[in-house]
Amino acid sequence: MSQDVVTFLRETFPRLFEKGVSDLEAKAAGGDAKAQAALDDVKGATGAVVLEVEGVDTVYLRADAGKMTVLDAAPDGSDVKLAVAAPSKAMQTLLGEAQAAGELEDESKAAKRAVMTASKRLQDALGDTSLEFHVIATGVPDLDEVTIKIGLNAPEPPAEPKFTATIAYSDLEAMQTGETNIQMLFMGGKLRMAGDYSSALQMGMQLMAQMQQQ
Repeated sequence: MSQDVVTFLRETFPRLFEKGVSDLEAKAAGGDAKAQAALDDVKGATGAVVLEVEGVDTVYLRADAGKMTVLDAAPDGSDVKLAVAAPSKAMQTLLGEAQAAGELEDESKAAKRAVMTASKRLQDALGDTSLEFHVIATGVPDLDEVTIKIGLNAPEPPAEPKFTATIAYSDLEAMQTGETNIQMLFMGGKLRMAGDYSSALQMGMQLMAQMQQQ
């Protein structure tokens, strides 16, 4: 797989996403109820994604009924469900680390992670609410501090956030491996929030309630 970030986002990621959908379909056809629920969640999600590799390029994608397509131009702002911007060096470093760790060599595992980026439950929990915030990762290898700009139901990554969330890179890795989760980090003071984050907490609680009902 290419370690070029833009090529990865435009070519590799959509292919991994659709493989993830295909794998879920195969499991669901075999009677796996959890796979069917995950498949319904993914296929129910729709909308565009804006991914800005700062200083390099911006990639536009769209998910619809389990299909992911690359858009040739910026989508209508009302169709954007997720807009993210991050420094190109940070994205390149993280992609390189994933490649070096062999996380992208196992396509089934990589596809499982890719397909989890689309969720009707998350869209339902968010509703018409727009969340614009920055995640500040500290202790990032070779980079120290990295700011990731995120907009949910926002046409572009926010230059000025409504709130910020600061977290150590090591805790992000622990989340990825399942050793911890956002709730544990927040309650333990390892996820520090600043600004008006009440809407984010409300959405999170609604999403957890929906997941518990599944």
